Amino acid sequence: MKRATVFIIFITLALSGSAFAQGKPDFSGTWTLDMAKSDMGQGRPSAGTRKVILVIKQTPAVLTIERKVSERSETATQKLDGSESINKSPSGQDIKSTSRWVGATLITKSIMTTGNGTAEMSDARSLSADGKVMTLDVTRKTDRGDVKQKLIYNKE
Repeated sequence: MKRATVFIIFITLALSGSAFAQGKPDFSGTWTLDMAKSDMGQGRPSAGTRKVILVIKQTPAVLTIERKVSERSETATQKLDGSESINKSPSGQDIKSTSRWVGATLITKSIMTTGNGTAEMSDARSLSADGKVMTLDVTRKTDRGDVKQKLIYNKE
């Protein structure tokens, strides 16, 4: 009886762990921005004909995103446990971020101080049911106003 109880507890924990893991999508892969389906926000110029590519690597603890635009490339790493991550902006300022899961959506909140003031950013990253489309809902709050974007990326 004791063995059966231990076995049932073990199976329950194992199944609940895999169900929990299934709720957190894996964003790993190469993603191309779909400008036709994206909303860059009011008054924001589009990327034009420049191709924007994200190469994402994800482990249970870290999300690493390499963003390529034309010949330029930048990489950011986000801890997925809610602790602070610090990355550099293209102009060299520190961007402090925290990421947390809300269901199957990864929410990243960031703050950056520049000579023009403080910018706050919030990104909500999610996947389509088939895993082929990633949506990034972006909110940027700056001293010059707020910008909301809906960026649609297709998996290559």
